[in-house]
Amino acid sequence: MLKKLRPLLGFMGALACGLTIEVLHAQAQKGSPIILFDLHPISSSTGTKFVFVNYVAYDVGFSIDAVQPAWVGYRLSRKHIGGGAERANKFQREPRLAGRDASDRDYAGSGFDKGHLVPAADMAWSVRTMEESFSYANVSPQRPGFNRGIWKRLETQIRDWAAALMEKDTIGLLIWSGPVLYGHFTLSQFGRLQIPEAFYKVIYHPKEERVAAFLLPHYSSKASLEGYLISVDSLEKVTGMDFLRGLPDEEEERLESSLCRTCWIWSSRVSSSSRKPSGKQSARSDARVCAGTTKAGKPCHNVTRDPSGYCHHHR
Repeated sequence: MLKKLRPLLGFMGALACGLTIEVLHAQAQKGSPIILFDLHPISSSTGTKFVFVNYVAYDVGFSIDAVQPAWVGYRLSRKHIGGGAERANKFQREPRLAGRDASDRDYAGSGFDKGHLVPAADMAWSVRTMEESFSYANVSPQRPGFNRGIWKRLETQIRDWAAALMEKDTIGLLIWSGPVLYGHFTLSQFGRLQIPEAFYKVIYHPKEERVAAFLLPHYSSKASLEGYLISVDSLEKVTGMDFLRGLPDEEEERLESSLCRTCWIWSSRVSSSSRKPSGKQSARSDARVCAGTTKAGKPCHNVTRDPSGYCHHHR
C-alpha cells in the first residue's frame, strides 16, 4: 500500500475517503460502464507524464514517454460475456492524444503483436465498445508467443470468472492491466515504443472481497497461471503504482497483503488445476517479489516463496 503516492497525480481528481461496496453497487445500478476514478492506480514517479483517456467501457492512463498505456481499467460482469459484435481488426489512433500514441508504422516489420490490454473479446457486447478496444491507446508491443499464449490464457480465465458470477452481481470484476517498463529497449526504426519487461493484471471482486494480481514476464510460457500470482503489495513494488487506493485503509491493507489461490475457481482449459473458492480472502501471503538487487544495482523482480524474502539467486 503506497499511501504517499495519492497526491501525485493531479488529473485523477479528489480522492474519496473509504470507497465502499455500497457506493460501487449504487453506481452499477445506474448502468455506468466504467469504474470510479478513485480506484484507478497512480504512479510513484512525479516525472511520469500521463494523459487520462476515457471510453465508453474502459479508462486509460496513457504514458507519453513510453507511447503506450501505463494502465487500463474496466469492469467485467456476467452480462458483458458472450457478446456478438464482430471483431474490428483495425487499429485506430486516438485524436485526443494528438499524435503521441503509436501508429501502424511503429509496428511495421517489428515482429511484435499489437497486444490488447483490454481484450477485444471483453468488449464484444456492442459494436462501439469493440471498435474502441482497437484504439492505439489500448495496446502495447507484445511478443507473438506471449500475446497468443499465456496472455490469452489469462484473458480467458478472467472471462470464465466473470461468466460464473451471479446475475445479481451488478458490480462484477474490476480489472486493471498494463506493462512493466524500464526503457531499456525500444521498438522499430523510430525508437519511440518501449518494449515491456513484463505485464500485469489486477482483478478485484468487491462482492466477495477478493483480489488476484498477476505478474507475467514478457515471454511465452506453458506454465500454470497460478504460478504467476503475487500479492498486490509485491506488484506495487515492481510497478511503482498504487492500486485499490480508494478503499477503506483496513480493507486495502488486507487485500493487498494477501495471496489466495483457493479464492478463485481455476479453469482446467487454461490452468493446471481447478479448485472451489474458499471464501473471504485472508491476509496470508506466501509469495513476494525478491528483496535482492542485481549486479547492476537494479531491484530483482523474481517471485519467491522463501521465508527470507529472497529468491534462489540472492539467498
